[in-house]
Amino acid sequence: MAEEMLKVNEFEHGIDGPYHSHRSFQQLYGPETNYSYRADSAEEILGDTDKLQAMISDHYTVQCPRLAALDDYMKARNDGIYDDDSRRIEKERADHRVAHNFAKVINVFDVGYNTGTPIKKVSDIDRVNEIIKEYDDVNDIEALDSELWRDMKKYGRAYELQYRNEKDQDRSVISNVFETFVCYGTDVERTPLFAVRYPRYRIGTQERVRVFVYTDTEVISYKTCEMAALKLEEEDREPHEWGEVPVTEYSPDRYRMGGYEDVIPLIDAYDAAQSDTANYMTDLNEATLVISGDLNLQKYSVRDMVEMKKANLLLLASGVNPDGSREQTDAKYVYKQYDVTGAEAYKDRLQHDIHKISMVPDLNDEAFAGTQSGEAMKYKLFGFQQIAKSGQRGFKKGLMRRYRLLMNIKHFVNEADNADLGNLTITFTPNLPKAILEELKALVDAGMEISQETLMSLASFIEDVQAEMNRINAEKEADQEDAVMRHMFGGAAEDGQSDVLEEPGDGAEEA
Repeated sequence: MAEEMLKVNEFEHGIDGPYHSHRSFQQLYGPETNYSYRADSAEEILGDTDKLQAMISDHYTVQCPRLAALDDYMKARNDGIYDDDSRRIEKERADHRVAHNFAKVINVFDVGYNTGTPIKKVSDIDRVNEIIKEYDDVNDIEALDSELWRDMKKYGRAYELQYRNEKDQDRSVISNVFETFVCYGTDVERTPLFAVRYPRYRIGTQERVRVFVYTDTEVISYKTCEMAALKLEEEDREPHEWGEVPVTEYSPDRYRMGGYEDVIPLIDAYDAAQSDTANYMTDLNEATLVISGDLNLQKYSVRDMVEMKKANLLLLASGVNPDGSREQTDAKYVYKQYDVTGAEAYKDRLQHDIHKISMVPDLNDEAFAGTQSGEAMKYKLFGFQQIAKSGQRGFKKGLMRRYRLLMNIKHFVNEADNADLGNLTITFTPNLPKAILEELKALVDAGMEISQETLMSLASFIEDVQAEMNRINAEKEADQEDAVMRHMFGGAAEDGQSDVLEEPGDGAEEA
C-alpha cells in the first residue's frame, strides 16, 4: 500500500512522467550573464594574460549564450517552443512548434521610430559641422546609427569601433556584440580602461580566434589560437591618437536589457497556446474510432491492442442491460473537447499583455488603426515615448563620445584647430505620420509667413528643392523676357509671328 501511495505521489509531482516543463528566460540567464567587466587599472588585467584569458572565456561561455538567445527570438527561433525534444506525452500525436516573431515586431518599431528620421547633429562652430558632415558621409552614418540602435535594443548593448584606414579616412563600424566587450574602471564615472575584440572563425570543426585589445594609446594584437584552448601570445602593438579607448558601448540604461527581454515568458506562453491549438486541429482529423458492443476481446493479445491504438481504433465490450439483454453495437469517434471561447480569450490576453508590457502599440488593433491624426497617435504612444526618451539619452552619450574622439584625432593630424566640439546639439525626430495640412493651416492662421523653399521641402514628389527653385526662377526670367518682347512689338501672335507685320495690300489707309 505504501508503494502504491508513493507511486501516486510521484505522478502528482510529475517525477516519473514525460510531462512538459520549461525554464523561463529569466531562470536560464541570471544577473551574471549581463555584468559589466571592471578593474582597478588596465595594467591589472593586461599585465597578466591569464586574467585577460579568464575575462574573454567568461564573456564567451557566460554572456554570449544570453545574447544568442535574444538573437534567436529576433529571428523567430524561440527557445521556449523549440528547445524541448517533445511537448506531447503520446509520441504518435501531432507536435507542432509555432513560433511568433513578437521580438522582431517590437525591435523594428523601436528602430523605425527613433532612427527612421536621421538623427541631427549641429554645432555652433561651422568647422565642426563641416567635419561631422564629411565624417557622416564617408561612414554612411544614417545606416550605422540605425544598426547601432537595433543592437542596443536587441541585446541591451551595442559597440562602435573607430579607426583610421590606409587612405587616412576616419572610419566607424559596428562591432559584433558576441566578440566585443569593454572593461571599465572602479571609479564612479566608470572610465573605459580597455576594450577587447576577439573575432572567431571556423576551419572544419575547429574554432579559431584572434584577440585585439584597445587601450587609450594603442592597439595590442595577439597571435591566432584555438578558442577551446585559449592561450594568448602578444604579436604586435600599434599606437593610435584617438585620445581615448576607440570602442564605444551604447546602452539604453544602466540595466543593459533588451527591448523585448522582459516579455519573452509571455511570448513563450503564446507560442505554447498556438502550438496546442495547431496540435488539436491536427489530432481532430485523426480522432479515435470507438466500437462498442457484443464483442469478444479475449481473442486479442496485448500486441493487437497496441496496434489498434496506433491505428486510432478502440474496441469496447458492451455491458448488459437490466433486462438481461446486451447493448447494441455502436461506433463513434472520440476526441478532446476544445474550449474555443476560453482558449481564444487566453491568447488574446497574452497578446495584449505583450504589447502592454513592452509599451509597443499593436498596429493591427482596431482602436489604434482608427486613429488618423499624427497628433492623436502620440497620445497612444505616450508609454512608448518614455522608453524611447530613456534610450535616446543613452544613445546620445555614445554619439557625443564618437564625435569627441573624432575631434581628438582631427586635432592631432592638424585638420582642426582644436578638439572643441562647441555646443553640439543632438536631436531625435520621431518617425511618425504628420498632419502637415492641419499644422500649416494653424501656423498661417496665426500670421506666420512660410517661404516657398520650405513648402517645397514638404512635398514628397520633389527630390531636389534647390533644383526645383532654379527651374522656377528660369521660367520666371523667360516669362519676363516674353513680356518685354510683347511690350516692344505689340505682342506675339499665337503662331509665333509678330503681329506688327501688316497684312498684304496696297497700303492705302481707309477713308
